[in-house]
Amino acid sequence: MTIELHPENSGTSRSVRISDLTTVRLPENPTTGYRWQLDSGDARLKLVEDRFEGAGTLPGAGGERVLVFEAVRAGSARLRLAKRRSWEKGKPVEEFSVELIVQPQVSA
Repeated sequence: MTIELHPENSGTSRSVRISDLTTVRLPENPTTGYRWQLDSGDARLKLVEDRFEGAGTLPGAGGERVLVFEAVRAGSARLRLAKRRSWEKGKPVEEFSVELIVQPQVSA
């Protein structure tokens, strides 16, 4: 199963099972230097894909950062992403956070 999360899902929690995928789609314009980055990882989740999908063909056009995580261990996992320039320290310009409650696989 795959769930998809967007900016409005920040601050919420979702239940997933081990091996489920969670796709996070957040608006981004890389030409500004600001990019969504994993702010705090959790051993219960594994980043399996990180890509940018442009919204158009014009140079400098914005789009979405797409991050895909696989649930690999049972338990409660806090997924936190921060939008910042890689060379800057301090508080990010935006944050995204969601709690994923990873349930064991269902036996058949």
